[in-house]
Formats: sequence, C-alpha cells, structure tokens
Amino acid sequence: MIHTTFENLPEEKKNRILRAARAEFLRYPYEKTSINRILAEAEVPKGSFYQYFDDKADLFSLCACEVYKNLIDARKKNGELLLGSGILRMKKSGYDKRYQSFLKDLERYLSEEDIRLFTNLMEAPEHIRNYVRMNAASTLIAPVLKEELMNDKSVRKDIDYDYYAYLLALTEVIPVDYGKRTSLEIKDSYNLGFQYMRSVYDSIRTDAGRKTDEGSV
Repeated sequence: MIHTTFENLPEEKKNRILRAARAEFLRYPYEKTSINRILAEAEVPKGSFYQYFDDKADLFSLCACEVYKNLIDARKKNGELLLGSGILRMKKSGYDKRYQSFLKDLERYLSEEDIRLFTNLMEAPEHIRNYVRMNAASTLIAPVLKEELMNDKSVRKDIDYDYYAYLLALTEVIPVDYGKRTSLEIKDSYNLGFQYMRSVYDSIRTDAGRKTDEGSV
C-alpha cells in the first residue's frame, strides 16, 4: 500500500524518489533491484521508506503504472477510444491484424524506456505482475472505460458502469499472464483477451447497436 505520507510529500522530494526508482527498475530485473540503492540515489534516509510504502512492490507499481498512463494519454491525445472503436476495428480487420496494430501502438506511443520498463514488468514474479496490473486496471484503465461507456450511445443505460468498466479493464491487463501460465504465445493470449472484451462489450449493448455493427462488417 502507498501511504498518505508519500502522497503528502513536497513534489520535488516525491519526484526525486520516483526518478531514482524508475532508473533502478530500468537498470535491473525486479528481483535484483535494491531499495537501498534507490534511497541513496534519491538522498532519502533509509528509515523513511516504510513510512511511505509497505514494500518494494508499491514503488515498482507506481513506476510501471506510468507506462499504462503514458499509453492511455497518447491514445486520448490522438482521439482514439480505448474501447468501442478498437473493438469495431477488430470485428472488421480480424484479431490477428488487431494484435499487430496493438504492437505498433506500443512502438508509436511509448518511449524506449517505457518499453524496457514494460518488458521488466513482464519478467517480474507473477504476484508482482498481478499487483501492478490490478492497480493499473482499477486506477487508470477502468475510469477511462467508464467514461467511454457512459458516452457510448449503443450501450444500455441500465448497467452498472463501474462493474463493467473494471471487467473490461481486466481484459487489457490479464492476457499476458494467462499466456505465461498456459504456455501460449503472447499473440494468442492477447487474441483471447480481445475476444473476451468483445463478448463483454456486446453483452451490454442495445440490440440496435449490435445490429448496426453486424451490418457494417
């Protein structure tokens, strides 16, 4: 858990800690990173760490979630939806092409450092990956998806927006871990995620909205 004592720090000190942490998590695999090196680089007393965080995973999650935030911000700036338009493109172009588009999005929108940090996240222990992905889903992705659902005229108005936004957010973050556990290639695991997203999305749309899509494919 990230404590309020960290949130209440002066911005300069908070950013100094985050810069030092990001540099450490970029330089080493998660299990070889050192809290002591981070604190020394940030010029923060060792005894302060546990006033700010429960453990190293909290600090890693803050840094790794920035990758998700950067991707979301870039797509929003480019006028792209996280949900509706992506699913419609999948229906028209097929899941394999949509996966290739996803990879291009990463290359187009993220810096080399972001991609390296994302790679280190993928190689972190499973419980750390899950912790980071659940944080990203709940705090970053779900709020954006909720807003998109509320503005989507093809979605029914009687749904629980918070529930479905979080459910859909999980389809963005779970596939890679599922693939690792089942020895699927990353492409195939993402394809499963896309299919799940499409089935959830279709389940909350009006009959008219679904028929419009079917007629346009």
